[in-house]
Amino acid sequence: MDNPSATDISSLESNPSQGNWLALLSVTFSAFALVTGEFLAIGVLNDIARDFQVSVGTAGLTVSLTAIVGMFAAVLIPISAKTLDRRTLLLMLTLLMIVANLLTAFAPNFILLLVGRIILGVAVGGFWATAVALSGRLAPPHLPIAKATAWVAFGVTLASVLGVPMGTWLAQYNGWQTSFTAISLMGIVLFIFQYLYLPQLKPASSLRWKELPILLQHPAARKGLIIFIFMGFAHFAAYSYFSAFFKHQLDFSDGLISRLLLVYGIAGIFGNIFAGYLGQKNIRYTFAVSGITFFFAFLFLPLSGAQVSSAIILTALWGFAYGIIPTAVNIWMFTHAPEAVEKGMPMVTLTFLILIALGSMFGGIIVDYFNGTVLFFAMLPLVLCSLVLIFTLARGLNNPKSHYQKQ
Repeated sequence: MDNPSATDISSLESNPSQGNWLALLSVTFSAFALVTGEFLAIGVLNDIARDFQVSVGTAGLTVSLTAIVGMFAAVLIPISAKTLDRRTLLLMLTLLMIVANLLTAFAPNFILLLVGRIILGVAVGGFWATAVALSGRLAPPHLPIAKATAWVAFGVTLASVLGVPMGTWLAQYNGWQTSFTAISLMGIVLFIFQYLYLPQLKPASSLRWKELPILLQHPAARKGLIIFIFMGFAHFAAYSYFSAFFKHQLDFSDGLISRLLLVYGIAGIFGNIFAGYLGQKNIRYTFAVSGITFFFAFLFLPLSGAQVSSAIILTALWGFAYGIIPTAVNIWMFTHAPEAVEKGMPMVTLTFLILIALGSMFGGIIVDYFNGTVLFFAMLPLVLCSLVLIFTLARGLNNPKSHYQKQ
């Protein structure tokens, strides 16, 4: 999502912490391993479909089921784990990640593979919702909460840039099972680091059901979520079948597809930085830049993506467009609903997971009954709707002049 240089919500004061850099980094790299495991399925979707003799759309359940379960876990775990030490909770979720990826790697049939992906969904949803909320307490003393949160979120960005492309590359030469085994081994190392360096994290307060929709009750925050829903659904529907599109519609090799995933990830970092800069000046226009870039990428990839040079440029535009989104969503909430952010952010996490689940399921239906080209064209009206909403529904929602904006 964000990286440490992209977002500095300086209006949030430094928070005295019982944490340390090793605790913060152990959680950052655990987020990296979790998200790599979640999205690696997209990079090896064709291989999974081939090995288990299922359609690409059916193989897409490895993405959508993880997101669906994560969606529930992101809400239920923070609410249910009332008095449980969050250190123990993070360790338990990391163990779940290890088990899930091992089961995925050694599953003898597609059903057991899906069981592994369901278990991973519990770990992803629970870990993300818990770790972000604890980031200030994990960090060394006097590190601003926003920067601590950005460090945890940087693991997600790093997964897109390095984790998924490297996992896809490893799968190309040693089989996709090797990639999931490698993530499990990384998880074991991270579990040890967490056990050694995480401080005790007694819960300060617990989220209550009635507080979950607080952002939906805020008019400006609600408008931002609606815009994000249109844009995010279009992205996740297409991105879930990234490899399938380039493999089956454009006949690209596995090696070239893994390099395109790397291009996508690197461009995402630039989008993240761009959003951190422009978002503090005008967050509405930041969303507009993302929407316009999405539109051009989705329109021209099916039309001219068969040329490698065009595919590289358009994939970079796509990565840049999505790199803007997570940072822009966070800044929108901090800008327009600062009083609701602390208890409202689980709703943002929940929205992300819902969009991943529904987008990948819808994309799978389109790919199975039509093809990837139709999928890209089908997403264009959604992107256009988001742009219309930016300049109608959200008209006049400019950044207020504040201490935050002056930083």
